[in-house]
Amino acid sequence: MGLFLLALLVGTYGSIIGAGGGFAMVAGLVLFFDLAGAEAVATSSITILFVQSAGAITYDRKGLVDRPTATWFVLGSVPVAFVSAALLANRIPERTFDLLIGSLLVALAIFVVAVRVPETEGVGAAQPRRRELTVAGSFTGVLTGAFGVGAGLVTVPVISWLRRLRPHRASATTSAIGAVAGLAASIGHVVAGNPRWSYLPFVIAGAIIGGRVGANSAQRLSPGTVQLLLAIGLVAAGLPVLVRGLS
Repeated sequence: MGLFLLALLVGTYGSIIGAGGGFAMVAGLVLFFDLAGAEAVATSSITILFVQSAGAITYDRKGLVDRPTATWFVLGSVPVAFVSAALLANRIPERTFDLLIGSLLVALAIFVVAVRVPETEGVGAAQPRRRELTVAGSFTGVLTGAFGVGAGLVTVPVISWLRRLRPHRASATTSAIGAVAGLAASIGHVVAGNPRWSYLPFVIAGAIIGGRVGANSAQRLSPGTVQLLLAIGLVAAGLPVLVRGLS
């Protein structure tokens, strides 16, 4: 029941903010269910794949996914996510994992708050070149595969900044990116033998339900509220893991 409730909350929250909630799932599995870093990342990656797929389908049907942006991000993130999951995740020492992921989440919270929400979509900056999107995708691929926190947390603020997309549209596009990159990472983790298979039925069931609830609720929130929820979640997930790594 605890696994189901964790996944239900993470699925709802992740679809609302467009980041999938992988960072919250990883933190929850590490802190409350005592999984090793690689096990938590692998189990979370497979679970969040269902969350983001359900959310991405809902968003795309509503016409919110910026498909060109998603395409170039995916080209950079997919191969890197697979390699990072298969070869890197289970080689990171546990204390190092806690310190890295905790610091990363807190730093991303600061970045999210610092990113100015554009008042009008597409105004204020030139459209970035395809190479920039692909390079950004490669960076998120490392975080997605090795730490299970990359695609949404980096892509939402980056898209908001580079493409001047409003948070709802950036979140929708990120769900599509995360679904494809998450599939690559999940395959890599399966190859490496990292997932905790006995946990998956419970977390996947909760995640699917939560993902649909969150996607249908997201548009009722203001852009500023979406940003605030993302920042709060980053700090709430990152600080306890960071403290554990320092202790």
